[in-house]
Amino acid sequence: MTDIEILIHVLARFIHIICAIFLLGGCFYARYVLTPVINILPEDKRMTAAAGAQLRYRSMLFILVGLSLLSGVYNLLQNSHSRLYHIAFGIKMLGVLHIYATAILWATSPYGDADIAGKAKHRLISITIAGMIVVLISAYLRSLSLP
Repeated sequence: MTDIEILIHVLARFIHIICAIFLLGGCFYARYVLTPVINILPEDKRMTAAAGAQLRYRSMLFILVGLSLLSGVYNLLQNSHSRLYHIAFGIKMLGVLHIYATAILWATSPYGDADIAGKAKHRLISITIAGMIVVLISAYLRSLSLP
């Protein structure tokens, strides 16, 4: 590998990991810090604060999803992999699709980030748990790639 190929490989991996950290960290923060604080505000201020948080999250979400998809495809295509790797990768992708779909539904909900019948809380918990499982599978996949 040339120096430029190594740089591109490291940069793609870095972008992929940073996007996952920001996406999952943002959901974790929203569930365990932001939502409880917003829910104690009076109704009018709560909806304004929730809509503002949702708008800021939405703009960042689409950037993170796009960058993680591009860098993930690049990382996948860099090496040939075993059948076991592809099976685990397929399971990981189901979790990732769940995270993306749930995060997009949460960020584009017309109700904002408000805790409507407990759905916002459940969505965020679902993203957090799925994210931990995806990270665990990713660590396993990385161990399969080692010599």
